[in-house]
Amino acid sequence: MARDRRASFSPGLVLDVLVVFLGAFLLFQIQPMISKYILPWFGGAPLVWATCLMFFQLMLLAGYSYAHLLVSRVHPRGQAMLHGALVVLSLMALPGIPADSWKPTGSELPTAQILAMLAASIGLPYFVLSSTSPLVQAWLARFRRDIVPYRLFSLSNLASIFGLLSYPFLIEPAIGLRQQFNAWSAIYTAYAIGMLALIAFTFSRRRAAATAAGGETAHMEEMEAARPTWRTRFTWLGFAACPSLLFLAVTNHLTEDVAPVPFLWVLPLVIYLLTFVICFEFPDRLPLGLLRWAAVVLVVALALSFVMPLLVTSYVPEMALYCTALFVMGLFCHAELYARRPAPRQLTAFYLMVSAGGALGGCFVGLLAPFLFSGYYEIYAGLALCGMLAFLVEFENSKRRKHGRFELSPTTAVPLFVAALAGAIPFAIAGEPHLRQERNFFGAITVTDIVPKAGPGLDGDETYRRLDHGSTRHGLQFALPPQRCEPTTYYGREGGVGLILATLERRKPALRVGVIGLGVGTLAVYARPTDRFVFYEINPLIETVAREDFSYLGQCSTGAMVRMGDARVELEREAPNGYDLLVVDAFSGDSIPTHLLTREAFQLYRKHLAPGGVLAMNISNRYLQLSPVVAAGAEAIGFQARFILGHGDEDLGTFTSNWAILAADAALFDAPALRPHIEATPQPAEAIRWTDDYSNLFRVLR
Repeated sequence: MARDRRASFSPGLVLDVLVVFLGAFLLFQIQPMISKYILPWFGGAPLVWATCLMFFQLMLLAGYSYAHLLVSRVHPRGQAMLHGALVVLSLMALPGIPADSWKPTGSELPTAQILAMLAASIGLPYFVLSSTSPLVQAWLARFRRDIVPYRLFSLSNLASIFGLLSYPFLIEPAIGLRQQFNAWSAIYTAYAIGMLALIAFTFSRRRAAATAAGGETAHMEEMEAARPTWRTRFTWLGFAACPSLLFLAVTNHLTEDVAPVPFLWVLPLVIYLLTFVICFEFPDRLPLGLLRWAAVVLVVALALSFVMPLLVTSYVPEMALYCTALFVMGLFCHAELYARRPAPRQLTAFYLMVSAGGALGGCFVGLLAPFLFSGYYEIYAGLALCGMLAFLVEFENSKRRKHGRFELSPTTAVPLFVAALAGAIPFAIAGEPHLRQERNFFGAITVTDIVPKAGPGLDGDETYRRLDHGSTRHGLQFALPPQRCEPTTYYGREGGVGLILATLERRKPALRVGVIGLGVGTLAVYARPTDRFVFYEINPLIETVAREDFSYLGQCSTGAMVRMGDARVELEREAPNGYDLLVVDAFSGDSIPTHLLTREAFQLYRKHLAPGGVLAMNISNRYLQLSPVVAAGAEAIGFQARFILGHGDEDLGTFTSNWAILAADAALFDAPALRPHIEATPQPAEAIRWTDDYSNLFRVLR
């Protein structure tokens, strides 16, 4: 076996290796590229990314299904002609840039439109790429009986890791989106030429050699004799679905509930792909029994971290715990998957179930979990499934030891108990004392009443209500007057937005104010009876919370209204609004909507400002330094930018905030309320220019 595995990378297989590597690399390059391209069209919401991910998972499943049907149902000559024609046809779809006619025109959820657009623009090339690895391996198994082709699956996942890491750190910072599409198209053309050459070589010289050696007849006999049973197929499905579900669930948990750090989503995906590489490259070196019990122990550790959260005191050890658990459980499942692999002649059926399991895990997290759970609890479903799989393995081992009879013993009872424990955790979480805990496509939110303990400086009457989106605080309101209708968090009267509103109120008896980002509606308290405040909010759940659980919009103001939809899309549809102040407040988390910080976005903002109007942007962010981007945006529209750092006050419920104030007339910054704060705040030394074609979060990391 070892000699055969080394032979799979012999000089005679350079073309196979190159085609598989390029195919997998291109797969993970086009995903973020096209998702980023359409982001400004559909609002930059998580729904856009989730829909794109679902499309790519389903297309991967379609490609694996096609490979299985082609190899198992079509004569070799027909395989060569059909797939060669498909490769040539896919070149006509390049460069794969969606046409402007796909831009949305209505306010409906764009899921169906995104799926149709992706299918029309990049669907065929992606379909061809997704079928590459199983097809090349199947052809090797058919015409090179001295080769064990599974190692190429390890290579494809290694190429996927390279493609995944190279995009945000190498390609995105260097060139714009259209140049990225052109470069991707050039590499795809090289891939297509390589695939056509491989088809010609495989179905001429390799097939002739296999026929002369009698390999074709033996192959057909093996195909008929070794068809996997449905029980075997479902076992493959389970061992593939569990790591897929876990990696997506861990990603959600880390980025939403632990630490909203940019690029943190890359880490779980790299771990997931790495477990494939290890298990298919070094299967003989993996201790299956030890991995099985390590997975069980880590399920218990994660359960304990929920039951006794003091065991994990900061986000760093919590991240380490979840990433370690994902790595070990991924190794356990993928090692067991490899151990149950069929003969190479049945590998397309095997890969079909592997891709189906991956899609099943992804669809559960992306489609079902937002409706089934009020929080990110799918991780416990993944842990329960992992426990059940460990029980299945112990069950099989017990029957083997007892010659077909099963007896319940500690080694089989423990994994079953662990699975039940993990499955029960969401029900325990559901009983936590939150006023509201809900989830939709835009994320999970909790509303909680906080009652401080009596102590120095606290009289027990400072109860407040808080809105959290994962680990990000989105608003709070005190329960009792006079603080009930006072602005809190980033919007205190001594912060940037409070100071600019006070300045404008002295100049005009009636203000028109637009606000991008509703939160709990805190800014509405500034609205005088003569003012008109318009909030733009993309998440319908946020509006429900602001109206039903907080009173800023109702009892604390009279001149505020809410328009639902992505702010940029809505502003593009509207006639100039003549706002005296436009507030942009959408950057406190990690998944910032970059389409609201591009040159085109700033030009749109200026269109909706009245003469002498002001733009105020909340750029408070723990991980990103956005002031250079805002400075460039101001320069693009002929405005001056100044920055105000506001210090928080716990007694008033305000946070430290960083606001950018943009105006065409620099005399505004000499106003008595603004000048001292501007002079005390450092200004950015450089400008970083973003457009709809080019943006780069890596350059603005703190």
